Amino acid sequence: MTTHQNPMGTAPEDRELDAPGAIPALDRHVLERTAAHLHERYAQVADRVTVDRILEESYREMDRRATVKAFLPLLAGNFADSQLRSLGIAQGIIESPLPRVLFIDDANAGRSQMAASLMLRHSEGRVTARSAGLAPVGHLYEDAVAVMAEIGIPLDQAYPKPLSGDVHAAAQHVITLSCGDQVEQLPGKDYREWDIPTFVGRSLEDIRAMRDDLEARVLGLMREVGTETAARVGTGPEAGAGTGTGTDRRDHPPLQMSA
Repeated sequence: MTTHQNPMGTAPEDRELDAPGAIPALDRHVLERTAAHLHERYAQVADRVTVDRILEESYREMDRRATVKAFLPLLAGNFADSQLRSLGIAQGIIESPLPRVLFIDDANAGRSQMAASLMLRHSEGRVTARSAGLAPVGHLYEDAVAVMAEIGIPLDQAYPKPLSGDVHAAAQHVITLSCGDQVEQLPGKDYREWDIPTFVGRSLEDIRAMRDDLEARVLGLMREVGTETAARVGTGPEAGAGTGTGTDRRDHPPLQMSA
């Protein structure tokens, strides 16, 4: 059996927590367990070295941006899971029968999070919706969280995250929110620009109106991407996919259905 150097592990003499860039021992322990789980889950997609690298990069990205550091290993695990799943879809290793929609804005702190959450709620899981930002900030905008709570859609599990190449490549429909000129257009994808301006400097009433505008657009997009077809997944020849019988090209649901 071949061995490899774990990029998250260090020799005992190198574990001083004041070393530049060091990961605290407790977080490192959680990341080790998370990496083992992710490798078991995505063994057909990436080897352990790649899983370790993606997870550590996710941790450092979250650490660099997050204003609250208490849940960094959890956030890193969710972000790494999203990237590994997207990598498997992009490479054709994981079959994903559901329509895949990606919402992109600048900060991933309001508009794109709301759009993805609205899509997840209204499609009842018949569409895969994700969000990302070109320059994510440290936390969601409080007014965005408030207006979504008003309609019964909590954003307490959502967090700002950057646009990764794997997530972009795995998407079928890419919706840019007033930032289309800054997003590379990959072949074979449906790109649409929605003119929804930033929430910064807007009143709560303005943000409510933007929420309602987003909801109307999301409902229209759902009709276009064919959620009725997606709802019938599990009734045809592919019904066994994901049960562990007959194929490894199965769709792994994300660890957490976060926008």
